[in-house]
Amino acid sequence: MSHATQSNHTRGRWFVGVPALGLAVSLTVAYFRLPNLTASWSVTQIICFRTFVVFIGTIGLSQIAAAMSSTRGSLATPRFGSHRMIVPTEGLVYLAIMFVLFTGAMLTKQNTLLLVFAMMVGPFVVNGSLAFGMLRATRIVRSAPRRAMAGELFGVELNLSNRHPLLSMWMMSVRDEIADDQETLSAEVLFARVGPRAAQTGHYQLRLAHRGRYRLGPLLVSSRFPLGLVERSRLFAMPSEILIYPRIGRVTSLWKQRSPGATELIARPQTRAGVFHDEFHRLREFRTGDNPRDIHWRTSARRGELILREYQQNRDLNLAVILDLWRPSKATASRESSDLIERTLSFALTLLIEHGRECRDGTLSLAASGATTFQWEGQTSAASLESLFDGLSVLEAGAAGETSLLLYEALHRTSASTQIVLLTTRPADESDLLAESTLNPRVHLLRIASADDLNGFLLFDDNATSPVTGEDARATTTVPSAVLSNEAAVSNGTGVHEANSSNAAPSKARD
Repeated sequence: MSHATQSNHTRGRWFVGVPALGLAVSLTVAYFRLPNLTASWSVTQIICFRTFVVFIGTIGLSQIAAAMSSTRGSLATPRFGSHRMIVPTEGLVYLAIMFVLFTGAMLTKQNTLLLVFAMMVGPFVVNGSLAFGMLRATRIVRSAPRRAMAGELFGVELNLSNRHPLLSMWMMSVRDEIADDQETLSAEVLFARVGPRAAQTGHYQLRLAHRGRYRLGPLLVSSRFPLGLVERSRLFAMPSEILIYPRIGRVTSLWKQRSPGATELIARPQTRAGVFHDEFHRLREFRTGDNPRDIHWRTSARRGELILREYQQNRDLNLAVILDLWRPSKATASRESSDLIERTLSFALTLLIEHGRECRDGTLSLAASGATTFQWEGQTSAASLESLFDGLSVLEAGAAGETSLLLYEALHRTSASTQIVLLTTRPADESDLLAESTLNPRVHLLRIASADDLNGFLLFDDNATSPVTGEDARATTTVPSAVLSNEAAVSNGTGVHEANSSNAAPSKARD
């Protein structure tokens, strides 16, 4: 349900509930204040009148309760600071019975019904007071990783502590929200019991399929203990962020065959710093046919036999990737366009990672143009790759007006041993902006019109966790923890329950 539809629906409930409840109260007051009007009524007429008043009052109360509801089937009172109260469906039925008893006692003037009403008020008040006392002694801490990869399973730990010196906390539910610009997820962990001045740890697991910056929080701690008639909650504003990186796959042999830098038959003039054209690899024993100039005489004298220096050819090439993340200005964030951008980013990142493994001394660089520009240069060290992953995790597609400039800089800044790969999502008939790339033999152009164009070049090891959209995501429940695949689930250490998910606006996670 959209935000506008829900607002109209709630407004209609107010328009029905307030007049109905007001009419019931007015008729009740008139019945007691003006006895002359009902003095001539028969018993049947009095019973029908009282039944009508109770019916109208019940309808008005139920409509007002639904209008004030923050979740389906529950009544939410206004918040007082970080605390709030919710009356669940069971509590609404309990309140309805109390209302009927009170109305009947007032209409029939019977003390027995009024006594039963007073006896039912006690458990309702005690339930809310006890839950409020437990929440006042509650403290909670969240431990979450700062970075993760799309499709990777990781855990978030919640530590709930009880500061009360005498009373235990029972059936405490902790609800956490995970949101980005596209969707809002929710996870819930149930703590059965936390002793006095004790702490307990629970966790839930996430597998997020979308790249980007996710916001965690706030944390909502709630309890309905002991009777389940009133749910008291406390909100803990504990903001946190997780960067989700593009997923890394494997480059297929088809791409390596098409790549101009993958074949050894292409000759490239390269300057050498040493005497030999090769790189020192190891020492081994001398064999017949080996070059005597490569004998290592000091080691040979120490071992008493001829020892030879062995070299391997050094074909380390540099790689520069140019990303043209073009998206039409009038295009919406559809599923197809999002998949195209995500797969293109994964392919670019996979190219850099695999090239760094094969050519350990080569220099890697990336220049991306989309809604903004991003440039990176380094090697496959952990410190160098961290900035690359961070930049690609928040990069968005757009007009990509700087692509030609980035390509021009890469051609004139890099040496002849640098292979340039241009990945573009721009259609062939869009413009001749990238015409220069087809004229230079160092540039390998790959035009990606859809995500299926990369199926022959990019593979993911686990098909079960391939990038999916919110509509395709499903929650996988396990024991004792919950796995969130762009949906939410609940973990209580002994079992898992279903929870809510939404791909609507983040402000309406439960619509």
